[in-house]
Amino acid sequence: MSKTSEIKEILEGSYDLHVYAGPDTQERRMDALETVKYAYESQMGGFVLKSHEYSTAPIANLLDNIYPGINVIGSLSLNYAVGGINPKAVETSAKLGAKVIWMPTLSSHHQIQKFSDSIGLKIVDNNDQLTKETIEVLEIIAEYDILLASGNLSPIEVNKLFKEAKKRGVNKMIASNAHRIMSLDDQKSLTELGVVIEYSFQECMPNKNTLSIEELSKNLNQLGTQNCVITTNFGQWMNPTPAEGIRMAISLLLEEGMTAHKISQLVKENPKNLLGI
Repeated sequence: MSKTSEIKEILEGSYDLHVYAGPDTQERRMDALETVKYAYESQMGGFVLKSHEYSTAPIANLLDNIYPGINVIGSLSLNYAVGGINPKAVETSAKLGAKVIWMPTLSSHHQIQKFSDSIGLKIVDNNDQLTKETIEVLEIIAEYDILLASGNLSPIEVNKLFKEAKKRGVNKMIASNAHRIMSLDDQKSLTELGVVIEYSFQECMPNKNTLSIEELSKNLNQLGTQNCVITTNFGQWMNPTPAEGIRMAISLLLEEGMTAHKISQLVKENPKNLLGI
């Protein structure tokens, strides 16, 4: 089989759990309709549509009706725009069909402190215990059996979150942007709790350049591809389309020597399991 055919075979039916599109408050390369068109033409299985500002569940539902051959999944990020750690927003979004709930991303205290002295959202109180609202959110996620993503929380918060989530019956958990937030040893510890580790291909792009393909492949093999997913985190104006991003990730990992079976785990089997598909 040629490399082109091998890449095409892996790409077909793949899922990207981290995609941005317009409308949004940040400039995006394409709107949601254009984004799903490219994914559909690439014969992907689907993708998770993410915004830092609003629930994408209604848009995802409309796109599914326009392109019935692909699965667009709605999500909600618990930032200031939706009231922060807001159980009511989570429950409403879940009822509208959202399958992924992100803890605070751009509004997280850990993220904001990188750029200013402003106060951001935390999931812990002054006694370093998970807040009442965070516990309520975990209970709703468990009730609807949807995916919990850690967002841009601090490593300490991430550990507290997932340990409590497991106690509360949350079955699907993913450590977001793990490479940027925690050490490889910390990531390994999370896999023992049943947490899947996200590696974002955006980190390999020239505008980020925080992760080489060699390092990406090495980390994935050390953690075990059965414990990880590859996402693009694409949608920015300077990057390729998310569908092309997944194809690029597949191609470069193959070139690095990773087997087609392992790559399929990263972009097909594991994402589908997390989404309950």
